[in-house]
Amino acid sequence: MAPATTHEFSETALNELLRALRARTSTHPDSPGLIASWPHVPEHRMAAACTLLIRQGYPLFRVTIPTAKSGTTRNGWALRAETDQPLVGNAS
Repeated sequence: MAPATTHEFSETALNELLRALRARTSTHPDSPGLIASWPHVPEHRMAAACTLLIRQGYPLFRVTIPTAKSGTTRNGWALRAETDQPLVGNAS
């Protein structure tokens, strides 16, 4: 069994993050970014969780999200396509 630090995010947490990203993309196509996916992935761990999903082939990318305060933004993540499968080539 791998050390716990290797598996910081459970399969449930990553699946919930993907569900939240898909939902945000489909309901807010003009502003698809998420800052966090509570309760499993807080804002300060989003980059790590999204990087893991990118390595698994999911089309995620970093976005800038405007805040209520004029001229300020926060970093977030978005799903490039509405998909629940990683974008990887099939070996033939």
